[in-house]
Amino acid sequence: MKKLIAISLLVILSACNSDPTVEKPDGAENYALMCAGCHDPGPGHPGTMLLEQAGRPVASLIGRDDLELEYLRAIVRQGLIEMPPFRPTELSDAEIDDIYAHIMSAEPPVTTPAMPVK
Repeated sequence: MKKLIAISLLVILSACNSDPTVEKPDGAENYALMCAGCHDPGPGHPGTMLLEQAGRPVASLIGRDDLELEYLRAIVRQGLIEMPPFRPTELSDAEIDDIYAHIMSAEPPVTTPAMPVK
């Protein structure tokens, strides 16, 4: 009986093992999944619109050169204004680092106002 339980447990645990051949998303993919909805350039992206209202020269995250990694980590973990915090189970520190590398290396967008001109 004990052998049956041990074998059953071994089978269950081996089924739960993740596939090592599956690639994890890189910084660009994680940015697209977790950040772009609010922080991409243009109208309809609330994070960009708030930064534009605050008078930032580059309102979207892409193309900014004034971000520091530690600041980005703190904002991602704690949240800010409308942005919710992300737990380490949602974005690991390594994934935040990859997103930061993507933000810093991506070409700045063509600047178009996020807020409609009145």
